[in-house]
Amino acid sequence: MDELKITKKTEPVMFTIRVDKSIVDFYDNLSRETKRSRNELIAMALEFAMDKIKVESLPENQEKPAEM
Repeated sequence: MDELKITKKTEPVMFTIRVDKSIVDFYDNLSRETKRSRNELIAMALEFAMDKIKVESLPENQEKPAEM
């Protein structure tokens, strides 16, 4: 007999970032307007940005940022 297997899409991971207060204020206001959590809205924005980011090569003489 075939089974329908339902699995989690991804495992949520928590991490901390520092942003300007204006960004926090923006997402707090958006959260109130949309009745969605700030966390959900930021996750949606990050997921949206993943397809929009383009990495360009640095010129040979420009120093690369430090690794994390």
